[in-house]
Amino acid sequence: MKNKTALYFLICSTIWGLTWIAIKFQIQAVDSTVAVFYRFIFATAVMFGLCYYNKTNLKYTAADHIRFGLQGLFMFCLNFIVTYWASSMATSALVALAFTSLIFFNMFGARIFFKTPFENKVVWGAILSLLGMCFITLNEYQHIVSEPLSIWGFLLSLMATLAASCGNLISTKNRQLKIPILSNNAFSMLYGSIITLVYCLTMNKNFHVDTSVPFWISFIYLSIFGTVVSFWSYLKLIDAVGPSKAAFTSVVSPVIALVVSTLYEGFSWNIYLLFGVVFCIAGNLVALVKFRSLIKRFAV
Repeated sequence: MKNKTALYFLICSTIWGLTWIAIKFQIQAVDSTVAVFYRFIFATAVMFGLCYYNKTNLKYTAADHIRFGLQGLFMFCLNFIVTYWASSMATSALVALAFTSLIFFNMFGARIFFKTPFENKVVWGAILSLLGMCFITLNEYQHIVSEPLSIWGFLLSLMATLAASCGNLISTKNRQLKIPILSNNAFSMLYGSIITLVYCLTMNKNFHVDTSVPFWISFIYLSIFGTVVSFWSYLKLIDAVGPSKAAFTSVVSPVIALVVSTLYEGFSWNIYLLFGVVFCIAGNLVALVKFRSLIKRFAV
């Protein structure tokens, strides 16, 4: 990968690896669905501010706005509402694990909708990563047995991942139409926020927030870094390597989430986790690194 592409990958993986624990602080202070609305309406304001500062085009056709609305529904509404629900039922590590399925959702979605052929190294990388996640899931088995509710959290996370993948594919289409990332994200977040607000009002959700220092730190982190910065980087990554390879961020971020969960949730390491992390890293290397280029560099 080129230097900028590697940087986008690192930004997304690191930021999202820390968001899982930040979400825990959010749902302790406010209703989970309302937390999604607050997060994205604030991020929307920041995005439009950036559009104004950069003099980004904000005039689009009705068809463009329909795609913005659909991307907002899947990527910035359903994806996060369901993820927040899942986070109230399962550990942040288990929720993060489910998101590794994004690789396969994106891979098959790109094949179906954009006729993108399967790359052998991406397929092998995905298989290695899946094997790594299987080892990590074995470690979570005891937790699932002791707390049956966590399996529902895991299944909800899979549904959230499917929604995220739909958003990824719509975003890919928007980028093919040369729509700038700033305006694409600004309008998509706006529509996602509106849909979330309508849901909150319909369900009579409580908008009260028990403010505290952890809440404000997590709110700023999730809104600015976990939304504005990370999604800009992620869509740039999709531009560079396509949705299939970009989805490998969903393998690295859970590994980071495991480390964070170890520190804050008492998550314990063992041989399963060790093998899991090794296979996950190997899968990323196989799918994303051009070994021939590396060999040539070392040879030179």
